[in-house]
Amino acid sequence: MPTTPARNLLYRLALPVLAPSPRGHARHSVHGDAIVDLRGYTRLLNRHHVLGASLLLRGGGKTCAVYTSTDRPPHPCDGQTVFRVASLTKMATALAVLRLCERGLLALDAPVAGLLPGGESARSLLDGVTVAHLLSHTSGLRDIPAIDSALRDGLTLGELAEKHAALRTSKPGETFAYCNFGFGLLGCVLEAVTREKMDDVFAREVFGPLRMRATLAPLTLPREAIMPITRVLPHRGEDMVIPPLGRTERTEPDPERHFGLTAGSLYTDAASLSHILSMLADGGLWQGGRYLKAETAAEMTRAHAAYGPSDPRLSYGLGLLIVEDRSLSPRRLLGHQGFAYGCADGAFLEEGTGRQIVFLNGGCSEARRGRLGLCNRDVLAFGLKQLR
Repeated sequence: MPTTPARNLLYRLALPVLAPSPRGHARHSVHGDAIVDLRGYTRLLNRHHVLGASLLLRGGGKTCAVYTSTDRPPHPCDGQTVFRVASLTKMATALAVLRLCERGLLALDAPVAGLLPGGESARSLLDGVTVAHLLSHTSGLRDIPAIDSALRDGLTLGELAEKHAALRTSKPGETFAYCNFGFGLLGCVLEAVTREKMDDVFAREVFGPLRMRATLAPLTLPREAIMPITRVLPHRGEDMVIPPLGRTERTEPDPERHFGLTAGSLYTDAASLSHILSMLADGGLWQGGRYLKAETAAEMTRAHAAYGPSDPRLSYGLGLLIVEDRSLSPRRLLGHQGFAYGCADGAFLEEGTGRQIVFLNGGCSEARRGRLGLCNRDVLAFGLKQLR
């Protein structure tokens, strides 16, 4: 994906010429309130080369779902389609951690090294890192390509730390640096504390209580129900349905090796993600009951770190992206975006009004404005306008 201003410019120049277009190959299925300008939405999808999508808009007592299927390449979509939602997973991971904190099984200021069975062997890597640091991307850790090979080869966290000192770049709490590896470590923490598979922890703490159709184990899903992801640029015509990490069945917890799952491996749908947003909009309440304490929900949605010069409009809570862009809304937008294998997903709510926009897709432009995906930004602007 384009990660620098120069690459982003080149990407946007090449997109109209080299990327496959859904123009003339897309069809919509609309459910609920007829509040969406379908012509405008179609133009948006064409502009960003979106291949199959699910859009959910909710607010002001109205709800509209639009399922868009494309024929070339084939990306069918309906209300039963499940998407790999990449970093939107981080919202669910944070909820699982916070629920255990509320029960006294974890604490935000708990040193991570003391929670993991291999923590002492990774002391040089984890020294001073707390649960809150991992949740807010202020751990001083960073992502490197060796993490993928370590997961593939079954290395323990201690073995990874011994081989790659470059995983640590600064002291915990010093600076914000978005880190998938850090969020993957939270899965290890969950398994170590509960002595259960993270799949079971998520089902009990997140998916069940919030009535989500969701899983971290895609092998349990019918393959035809999963939206394939196609990278539109560079386009090679290859679909990703289940990445290699998701093709291994987990039968037991393994907190020394399961550090690659809770950053971006969630499979779910737009309606389920809306349940998370509704709970946060209501300060931790969900369908008349209390899912999170009000003070916990407030801590999750409080800005813990700023993106800084890379994008002054963005800050980060606990597993939650915060957008402050007055050209979109005078209020904060809370949620997350997700990039993986060519998709650019987003799920956000407008603070104070509860208006929600959830957008999932099977591939689209990965161009950015700052650190916010340009497609996500345009969908947010479009969705908020429809919900006026």
